[in-house]
Amino acid sequence: MKQDKNYLSAILIVAATGFSLFIIMQNFLTKTNERGVSAGLPLMIPTLALIIPLAIIIITMISREVRYKRALANGVKSVGLIRKVTETGKKYSRKLEEVKLELDVLEQNGSKFLGEVTTGIRYGELEFLKEGEPVPVIYKLDNKQKISIDRKPNVNELKDRISNYKTQNNIK
Repeated sequence: MKQDKNYLSAILIVAATGFSLFIIMQNFLTKTNERGVSAGLPLMIPTLALIIPLAIIIITMISREVRYKRALANGVKSVGLIRKVTETGKKYSRKLEEVKLELDVLEQNGSKFLGEVTTGIRYGELEFLKEGEPVPVIYKLDNKQKISIDRKPNVNELKDRISNYKTQNNIK
């Protein structure tokens, strides 16, 4: 649901920016028709001020989708149970910190393997990363050490996989 809100927000931002660019370009064309190109050049500053952030937003969204599709291309959605959380000390921004998670990743056949993933986590979410907590992951079939966090997990499927693991191993 959070992802849908993010896309809706992005669509609204793109639409509002597009409308603003349309109005600015109309004014630019009117000024250039009346007094020449030099009269319309000051309108290029707000145009660039709108285009640059819009391009950054679009590139960020596209790169996230490409990385997600690449991870799914030869990967398996699963769940990892946290063994250990280590803060690397690297900070992406005031709100994001890089952490290294050591996980017991559950395979489709019910067995598990040890894996590691390094990712950026919001400070407010760090307290939820405790030993034994489940984390949705995607791992490669041909190289199980290539693990990434699943940003679009199927929650019901994950709950089923966790409950199956707990019943097989007599964990409450």
